[in-house]
Amino acid sequence: MAFEEKTDFVILETVAAAVAESHARAGKWIACRAGCSECCSVLFPITMQDAERLRRGLRAASADVRADIVERARALWEKIGPDFPGDVASGVFAANEEWLEWFLTRHKGQPCPVVDPTTGACRLYEHRPVACRLYGHLIQIGEETQTICHYCFQGATEAEIEGSRVQVAVSAVEQGRLDAGETLIAWVLATSE
Repeated sequence: MAFEEKTDFVILETVAAAVAESHARAGKWIACRAGCSECCSVLFPITMQDAERLRRGLRAASADVRADIVERARALWEKIGPDFPGDVASGVFAANEEWLEWFLTRHKGQPCPVVDPTTGACRLYEHRPVACRLYGHLIQIGEETQTICHYCFQGATEAEIEGSRVQVAVSAVEQGRLDAGETLIAWVLATSE
């Protein structure tokens, strides 16, 4: 196993443990389930490590699934690419926070090209980005708290919500390739073949 794959494995194991602990603490308040893909209609930056994992997943997918994902990614990139706040050739964000926020807000509601439009399931689930893995649970990494799903914790008290919080040290999930920049799922998959 190459160094970067080992690093990725450690990060994914750390994230999986945090999500499992948060899920155990939250219990019945977690509403996330297969096919619930509302959170998959939001654009967000991913690391280059996430991008490489997605590429591996795409290569491992069946030919028909791979073709559909690439076609959907290209259609999405064609729609959002002209507004991309960064280098279109490399897919790397290079914008200030205000421009990035404008771009992400402007294109909110665009379905992820990986989501099966019929079932709502993620077709590269085992290869999904870290942000996808964390979403929905109350997980704090350093000073940053992940967004919880609005379907989760309905009817829960503040104490019940707070009781599910899991804190993870930043060093446990530092991604060695952050200095390479961040990109988008759509760009990665649109340019993979």
